[in-house]
Amino acid sequence: MKHRSRMVFVFFLLLVLTFVAFDVRLLAKVKEESVSQSNMESLTDRVEKIFRKSCAISGCHKGRYPKMMLNLEPDKFRDSLINISSKEMSSIPLVNAEEPEKSYLLKKIRGEKGIVGGRMPLESLPLTEEQMKTVEDWVWSLKETAAGKERRILEKDEKAKPVFKRPGFGGTQLINLPTPQNIDKGEILFRISHRYFPDVGSGYDAFYGLDGPAVILLSLGYGISEKVMMTLGRSKLFQEVELSLKWIVLEQGKNANFPFSAALTAGGSWVTQSQPGRDVFQPENLKFNLQLSLSYQINDRLSFLLVPAYSSNTNHWESPSEGTLALGIGGRYMIFNDYSIIWEWLPVIDGYKDNSAGWGLGIEKKIGGHVFQVFILNSVGLTSDQFIPGGELRLKDGDFRIGFNIFRKF
Repeated sequence: MKHRSRMVFVFFLLLVLTFVAFDVRLLAKVKEESVSQSNMESLTDRVEKIFRKSCAISGCHKGRYPKMMLNLEPDKFRDSLINISSKEMSSIPLVNAEEPEKSYLLKKIRGEKGIVGGRMPLESLPLTEEQMKTVEDWVWSLKETAAGKERRILEKDEKAKPVFKRPGFGGTQLINLPTPQNIDKGEILFRISHRYFPDVGSGYDAFYGLDGPAVILLSLGYGISEKVMMTLGRSKLFQEVELSLKWIVLEQGKNANFPFSAALTAGGSWVTQSQPGRDVFQPENLKFNLQLSLSYQINDRLSFLLVPAYSSNTNHWESPSEGTLALGIGGRYMIFNDYSIIWEWLPVIDGYKDNSAGWGLGIEKKIGGHVFQVFILNSVGLTSDQFIPGGELRLKDGDFRIGFNIFRKF
């Protein structure tokens, strides 16, 4: 009996020791996985900081239309990289989760032979050895966590992607007309618009208008959301202050497969220039305008724009004043990489009209977060109520002036 009791005791003791040993191993494994996961998160955080500082900057791999459709912002870089084919070499994934050594991203940041284009970051200093090692470690760490995930990444909702690789328009204005182009949420847009007052026909003595006085507008825009942008600007002409709100209503191919984009721009302006015998708060000095920008993008190079526009009190110096209803037409064609021809025509349909329908023709260059536009046109107006009535120069008389716009995103 005692012998049997000892046998039972030994059996239970061995059983307990077995469970303890298993439990210790299990705890060790959990701890190891926890440490591994912690290291993984720490590594991901470091890679996120590297991309945010060197790559996800305005005009590069950031926003709705990043270069090569590669968005490296903190909440998007994983879905943009892991098992996604490179736009430069479609046969090679940017990050190959199964075979990390074949990742095109690593070749690009190291500037290895066989890559297309230059070493990344393209317009900045190369990553340091420590930064490149961090990115490489992150890529290799994905091999252990990739099972079952890469297929889901490949099956992302394609409807969330823009239809085209490039936006239809470079700036928020074509020349004067507003385009269905916004800045991203949280971004700031600084704009300088300049119109030389004398016409080119003034000759060499006035250096074809460039020596004469000029009208200038300075403005700041802020991206409230991906689709809503607010802008505050001031024009030297009539010392006018304008506040506007632009809302992207539809995006071509993304909203129920609409074949066009639409943006609504609503604003108000106030003429603050003192006039003898008139109060600056006189009703004629306060203006309201509404513009509906409809665009059709044919491909990455060619886009057209139609803008029904209305502004009140467009001839505020007269009492009673009139409003103006006009219909703007324009387009943009990219002749080669980041260089485009831009044009617009703005005939008045009803109400107050200047000597001639507004028009403009120029060249646009986009580089990084900048958009530069240089053009000839017939008006000096810069706020909506100033350019909607047209211009005072007549093309049939050979009269036009020089102007430019500069846009810079931050």
